[in-house]
Amino acid sequence: MILTVFLSNNEQILTEVPITPETTCRDVVEFCKEPGEGSCHLAEVWRGNERPIPFDHMMYEHLQKWGPRREEVKFFLRHEDSPTESSEQGGRQTQEQRTQRNVINVSGEKRTENGVSMINNCVEM
Repeated sequence: MILTVFLSNNEQILTEVPITPETTCRDVVEFCKEPGEGSCHLAEVWRGNERPIPFDHMMYEHLQKWGPRREEVKFFLRHEDSPTESSEQGGRQTQEQRTQRNVINVSGEKRTENGVSMINNCVEM
């Protein structure tokens, strides 16, 4: 399987990363970033909603879960620390604090779509 990763916001610069069942998100980030480049993370964008992917996430399994919607998802290399990784390293937070920080548009009806919690078409992380 091949994963297209955009290296900039304008989607003009990209790379294609081979994905095997053993490939982690960290592997993808290391494949994409320049030698000596600082902190980066992989983000997925679906229907205008972005979320960082944890470094230990298994990418093959993750892509399989999207099923036919896989073509709607875009992956970007972000040239900054992942919000989830930096908060885990920067101190202890309760699950409730992390959830409150990571919820986008908390008002409205909540539902699950393709295994992802949705609130008014916004991703709840």
